[in-house]
Amino acid sequence: MSLNAICRNVFGRNAVSRRVWLGMAFATLAQTIARASDVAPGASVRLGILQFGTIQWLADVIRRHHFDAAHDVMLQTVKLATAEAGRIALMAGSADIVVSDWTMVASQRAAGIRLCFAPFSSAVGGIMVGSDTPLRTLGDLKGRKIGVAGGPLDKSWLIVRAAAQTAHGLDLGSEAQITYGAPPLLNGKMQQGEFDAVLTYWTFAARLEAAGFRQMLSVADCARDLGLPGQLDLLGFVFHEDWARQQRSAIDGFLAAAAAAERLLATSDAEWEAVRPLMDAPDDALFSGLKRRFLDGLAHRSAEEQQRTAEQLFAVLVRTGGTRATGGLSELPQGIFWR
Repeated sequence: MSLNAICRNVFGRNAVSRRVWLGMAFATLAQTIARASDVAPGASVRLGILQFGTIQWLADVIRRHHFDAAHDVMLQTVKLATAEAGRIALMAGSADIVVSDWTMVASQRAAGIRLCFAPFSSAVGGIMVGSDTPLRTLGDLKGRKIGVAGGPLDKSWLIVRAAAQTAHGLDLGSEAQITYGAPPLLNGKMQQGEFDAVLTYWTFAARLEAAGFRQMLSVADCARDLGLPGQLDLLGFVFHEDWARQQRSAIDGFLAAAAAAERLLATSDAEWEAVRPLMDAPDDALFSGLKRRFLDGLAHRSAEEQQRTAEQLFAVLVRTGGTRATGGLSELPQGIFWR
């Protein structure tokens, strides 16, 4: 079918002549070029994001406000099904940056794979209990039914266990009834009354809080009880060091764009309303809780401070969970934190 025939079918026999159609086509092309020119060309950076991960909030702000173009990079996102898929994508070269924890970077560097870590969030979860429960301290958890997100070597759980041992001489691993599981499942069982307490990640803690539960203690509280800083900077942007050295403008531009997005989220309520459709937060209580916890976790510490905290936390992990908790490492390799 000819172009004129298509036009007649869509617009009517006499509605559009060939000259008018070509004019419309050129106008559309000009508008497309104009829109493309609004985004300055720059190094492409492929960021792996989970469908429901908080990093997508930041990526959305970066792209809507063209913070990437302002710092001479072009942000592309790679959708990931799981955190493990992110590690695979990074190793396979299908993503330049993913979000993971620095202990993964440590184990990879020890194996000869030169990854680096730049902090994204120090947000941590907490121990959630019923609003009317008498539970107040870690000592009160003796003999209780506790759901723990992740597994026995989850870092938050090891910190909580160490704090209970230090403050109360209590080994929660053997003196409480522990069930490990996925956060959504644990939340559901907590709401059904099957647990006395749940240790879970911050996004799921916010959901329980919005449902009427209260946070007995945060993981940050437990860290401080152990002499650690409350800001642990566990999660961050992970990338290959060689790529970052060779593409210095790309990594610098991306981190600058991420910082600009964080500053906007820290100061603009309107920006949070724009992000809200990505948050799966239908009610205001949950929306406010997620927003507050996200902002509380924004991390901007120096590489030297991160290294010192990591060494302190590493010692706690080894003491509580052995080298199994540190990927078989007995000491931290150098170069984990991007300078």
